[in-house]
Amino acid sequence: MRAALACLAVLSLSACGQGGGAPDEIVSVLDNAGEPAAAPAAAFEGRWRTVLETSVEPRPLVLTIDLSDAEPNVTMTAPRQGGARIAFEQVRLDGERIGFATPLGALRFEGALDGENQISGEVFQGGYRSALVWTRAADG
Repeated sequence: MRAALACLAVLSLSACGQGGGAPDEIVSVLDNAGEPAAAPAAAFEGRWRTVLETSVEPRPLVLTIDLSDAEPNVTMTAPRQGGARIAFEQVRLDGERIGFATPLGALRFEGALDGENQISGEVFQGGYRSALVWTRAADG
């Protein structure tokens, strides 16, 4: 848990001051949590990679989406930060749309499938937002 909190703190602090810095907006996918959702697209299953550009240095991230249980399991790992891992508790998959967040929304992402091998969207952190694209990892 400490590693996950450290990862979150580093990600949030390092992104402050980066371009595209409008205040957080409502994450509509997560706001619809009480409504019935369409079945998640099977293409979400697997491992995804991105590089989060920060004011300090680029941060490679790995996202794992597991749809095998009744509830989707979404985790993010930061390989350059000691493998710090965050298991998201706030997750909503609605057809080809996805939203996930840490408690209190300190780190949030909202996006949608863009073909079979890409998820495009925005990450919200530290009062800023920026575009973020995940691509399917070759190993998953």
